[in-house]
Amino acid sequence: MPRFCLKNDKIIDMKLEKLPEEFVQAKPVLEKIIEHGFEAYFVGGSVRDVLLGREIHDVDIATSAYPEEIKDIFPYTIDVGIEHGTVLVLAGKSEAEHYEITTFRTESKYTDYRRPDHVDFVRDLREDLKRRDFTVNAFACDINGQIIDLFDGLTDLKERRLTAVGSALERFNEDALRIMRAMRFAATLDFQIENKTFLAMCESAHLLEKISVERIFIEFDKLLLGQDWRNGLTLLLKSGAYKYLPDLQDSALKKVLTDLSVDFHFQNSEQAWAALLTRFSNVDVKTFLRKWKVSNEFAKFVADLVSAYELDSWDLMSLYHFGLEKVLLVDELKVAYGLKIDREQAVTINNQLQIHDKSEIVIAGKDLMEEFSLEPGPELGKILKIIEEKIVKNELKNEQDAIFAEVKKML
Repeated sequence: MPRFCLKNDKIIDMKLEKLPEEFVQAKPVLEKIIEHGFEAYFVGGSVRDVLLGREIHDVDIATSAYPEEIKDIFPYTIDVGIEHGTVLVLAGKSEAEHYEITTFRTESKYTDYRRPDHVDFVRDLREDLKRRDFTVNAFACDINGQIIDLFDGLTDLKERRLTAVGSALERFNEDALRIMRAMRFAATLDFQIENKTFLAMCESAHLLEKISVERIFIEFDKLLLGQDWRNGLTLLLKSGAYKYLPDLQDSALKKVLTDLSVDFHFQNSEQAWAALLTRFSNVDVKTFLRKWKVSNEFAKFVADLVSAYELDSWDLMSLYHFGLEKVLLVDELKVAYGLKIDREQAVTINNQLQIHDKSEIVIAGKDLMEEFSLEPGPELGKILKIIEEKIVKNELKNEQDAIFAEVKKML
């Protein structure tokens, strides 16, 4: 747990009373680097999350050792981004014991607004930390739990405030994706954005057009799944950044904020995007999502949710077509949007289904071909479709004799 040292309500020093288990497990790696005469620290989001009492997802380690020096220290390494100073150290057999070690570095101009033209390796921790995006992501923590805070990030953390490191305009011009990251952090951490940082976001928002839509999707998706997604979505509107994202309608975003119940949180990404698209006017869901370059599987899932949302009630065919998982996600959305529905209807109807997929039908096309001397082709496909529909509607038992008798009537 962290221990704050306060003076006039301002944090001036801090040390972790106990390292989290993830840091303890990685500590021998840092100790080995230090034994060879170099510096090594835990850095970035993992330190921030420890201070906030949040779950740690990735342990990032920064060092004064250059990549080739790291490779000399550890017998098993992989070059995962050596041109940017990153080496993966295989400290054990499990993936949890594999650590990305990155050399302290400075960065040149970002001509493409996405990545530096080149990096220079340095021995100075300060030079490395001052290139980072926000003060709450610019912490370092040594092996004894001492927090190194060069940019007053602890104060920002205490005030739950997101502030750019140094010049906010420079940070966003270096990598415009940081604009989306700021809104994502506001949504996931329940932070407010410091005024100068927000003004720089507004001024730089047009640079998002230079960022790949795949990278933007990841940040926007995380924003929607954040506990305070309303905060993130409000900032997206207020900053004007939505204008530079594929086909987002401000009216739809506003409707999501006003129409959804205030305490609603999305169960998954597909439900979140469907919730947005149900507020859009004149939108082809798959065409819209194609511009966001999502997978076909994701696009189909979302399109199914939007189509299912338009139905007034469920029946056997709709439960069979969409499946219980999607139907329940739609029911949750409808309730959140203030619609009155029968919450038990979907489960009741689903339990009445004999099959939930056509693969569960006890006969296949080859069985009909053998029994009735049928040839493969459209006619056989039509018969199979009729059989499937009758079984779903409980007009026909899913039994071989019953199905053969029904087919005999058709021929």
